[in-house]
Amino acid sequence: MATATTRIIFAGGGTGGHLYPALAVADELRRRHPGAEVTFVGGRRGLENRLVPAAGYPLRTLALSGIKGAGLLGRIRAAVAAGWAVFRCLVWMLGRRPDLVIGVGGYASGPAVLAASVLGVKTMVMEQNHFPGATNRFLARRVDAVCLPSEAARGRLGGRGIVTGNPVRAAFAAIGNPPGARELSVLVFGGSRGARSLNRAMGEAVSELAKHDPVPRIVHQTGEADRTEVTAAYARHLSRGRFEILSFIDDMPSRFAAADLIVCRAGATTLAELAAAGRPAVLVPYPHAADDHQRLNAEAVEEAGGAVTVLDRELGGARLAALIRELDGDRDRLRRMGRAARTLARPNATGRIAEIAGALLTVKGAGVDEGGADVP
Repeated sequence: MATATTRIIFAGGGTGGHLYPALAVADELRRRHPGAEVTFVGGRRGLENRLVPAAGYPLRTLALSGIKGAGLLGRIRAAVAAGWAVFRCLVWMLGRRPDLVIGVGGYASGPAVLAASVLGVKTMVMEQNHFPGATNRFLARRVDAVCLPSEAARGRLGGRGIVTGNPVRAAFAAIGNPPGARELSVLVFGGSRGARSLNRAMGEAVSELAKHDPVPRIVHQTGEADRTEVTAAYARHLSRGRFEILSFIDDMPSRFAAADLIVCRAGATTLAELAAAGRPAVLVPYPHAADDHQRLNAEAVEEAGGAVTVLDRELGGARLAALIRELDGDRDRLRRMGRAARTLARPNATGRIAEIAGALLTVKGAGVDEGGADVP
């Protein structure tokens, strides 16, 4: 049991794919160790500025930017900002020394975990993707434990790490069967900021879906940039009661619960949520994901029978509308897909990661065999 002076830091963020798993584990650690002080460190412009305070956790921010796709000047600025962030974390941690720092991916993860490592603080990272990102590939041999979604990810880290699965919020696992009403309920989203190609394709698809009997009911998260345009596209063909356009969805579990079919990207956290909820999906992998990992993720779910994959370059309104209508016409297939998706769930992932974190807290100041790669 953690004491009132036990301090745990979660570092990283930027997107929901990093933050939602971190919040799930933070909630579980707070439940298991009610005396612990849990703090988040993130960027100044990421989704953590919205989600972390709403979840009831304090947030410290760092001025950071990405290197990928940046020019020479941008890379220099990013490197300087990262170095300054490491220094800031060192000063802060010296004054309020944590007992454990958990990197969850995103720009803030590297500086905070590196600073903790320099100070001899116990560290671990949570990798959501089957293809570990560059930051976690760098950190993997410098931390006390690495939590991974699959054996494939472990193999890409040279056999290092513990396969835990991806944690999801408990509310997803509590979701029951789909509504199964006469009208199909469709949830569409492309990540926390939306997906332009998916927004465009659905905007085109509604003209065909409006002819379907019965007309589906659609909830569509667009991101802020495309909301007005997508709303106008829907309004040209569907009555107001048939669709709902949102720039961001705060309560995603309730939206999953109300959906018969989900159309979305294939990020690792999204797939874990689909599995936990047992929802069938049309997956449109993000084409620019590192190592094309979203396509590989989607194909694995499709092979298990839980989804249909449509590549981004092949996505269009006519094809998407035809696929939704086809699935609506075969409800038995939708039910089979949902059951297949649920077989991929790892319902104990959150608890397993919390156990590993707890083991590191109990051995603080002591060594862990081989850097803690196999903490029980």
